[in-house]
Amino acid sequence: MSTVSYALITARREKSNTGRSKDKEPPGVGTYVDILAALVPAEVLALHALFLEETTTTTDSGTVITDPTTLQYGFYLMAVFSALFYVVPKLFKKQWAGKIDYLRTAIPLFAFIAWTMIQKMTAFDAFWPSLPEGPRFLFGCSLAVLLMLFAGSAAKKADQHDPTRKDT
Repeated sequence: MSTVSYALITARREKSNTGRSKDKEPPGVGTYVDILAALVPAEVLALHALFLEETTTTTDSGTVITDPTTLQYGFYLMAVFSALFYVVPKLFKKQWAGKIDYLRTAIPLFAFIAWTMIQKMTAFDAFWPSLPEGPRFLFGCSLAVLLMLFAGSAAKKADQHDPTRKDT
């Protein structure tokens, strides 16, 4: 999906009348779409693939990081971008929803981290090279489940949001 889509879906859901954003008013889709959009930060995953292409080499024996410093900086930069891809559309459209949007901003950021933890040979390898594969996979999957639950809860909160109330 897309972090930008997540921001726009959430904004539309909050503008709809309470309890009507799943079917009767925009965005007109179930909250599972919010969860999917939040957990698949496509923009940074695509950037991540480009960074990997430039900072690793594939050999017969596997993939080797050739520029760990740049890849590590890329990891930090992509984490920041994953938050910005949520924040910028919300601010640009003047649809920042208050405190809950600060929390929602963290979902794509941590989703990016979970994706890089679960996959093999990613920017996470430059970020934390000594983390063993088993715990890394376990923590990444656990983080993804927690994010899914939080994104679902945040989507339901957006559906129940009263668009006439300003104190969110």
